[in-house]
Amino acid sequence: MSKIKEITQKNAFIWPVLGCIILYIAITAVTGSFSIAVLSSCAKLCVFAMLLALGQMIVVTSGDGAIDLSQRYILTLTAYISCTVMETNIVLGLIAAILVGVICALISSLINVYLRVPAMITTLATGYLFYTVILLVSGKGSSIPAPKFVSFVNTNIFGLNMMTLVCIIVAIVLWFVLYRTKYGHQLHAVGQKREAARLAGINVKKTVIVAFLMNGALCGLAGALCGAYCGGANQDLGTTYFLPSVAAAFVGGTNAAGGKSSVVGVSIGALMMTFMSTFLNAAKLDVGIQRLIQGAFLVFLLVVAVSDAGKKK
Repeated sequence: MSKIKEITQKNAFIWPVLGCIILYIAITAVTGSFSIAVLSSCAKLCVFAMLLALGQMIVVTSGDGAIDLSQRYILTLTAYISCTVMETNIVLGLIAAILVGVICALISSLINVYLRVPAMITTLATGYLFYTVILLVSGKGSSIPAPKFVSFVNTNIFGLNMMTLVCIIVAIVLWFVLYRTKYGHQLHAVGQKREAARLAGINVKKTVIVAFLMNGALCGLAGALCGAYCGGANQDLGTTYFLPSVAAAFVGGTNAAGGKSSVVGVSIGALMMTFMSTFLNAAKLDVGIQRLIQGAFLVFLLVVAVSDAGKKK
């Protein structure tokens, strides 16, 4: 039993992989048909939750109980920004969305690091600030995506959707940054013990701020893609993907205490959460019941994560 626990701790992707298999079997049982198309469809639909989950993973890995509650608002805001700017130029629209995401994250990180306000409270407050901006932008900017960008996100290459391919590339780059660069090692060291990291000569403030900025960039990319795929921006666009993304971050092996991450595990975790949504829809459950089940699952994950964090300390 201890051997199995050791294996699963070292390979965080095992649980979400098992979850995907079980949910796929459940979907097959409910629909009465075995279809590979379900896999490709979920791989496409998990893109937005995956990008948010990877961003959340980076923030949580920085330690000190950090978590970003403003992600849904950043995604929504950047969706409006991308739709508006893409009326002039698609590339500039994509860059603008990512840049706005970074700026939003910078605001939160500076408050968190220099004013020493806990990340949860900081991002809760800045989230409402961003939502106010959304209300202002939604009445003046465009909410209709550029047709050429819509065509791009719906393109398939070798059976894979373009958004899925983009996410795979992002995950590979992020894996390299977190596990093969100096910054990645510093981030995990900061997450394990900030004071020890500081005494070791690591610039803790800079490391945490960069973690937030990476998260903001991923939220901005998610916003641009989501706005195009969903046919435009709306004021509640990010709400749908926030809960599954948080669940994916923890089921994928991110330690609530910080210092431990798994790009592969979190990516598969996002796919698992999409399988769950697909199963709940296939079972024809009411939307309220679906949210209740997803919420209960998230609470379970948080309890397990906090329990593991306590053991770590």
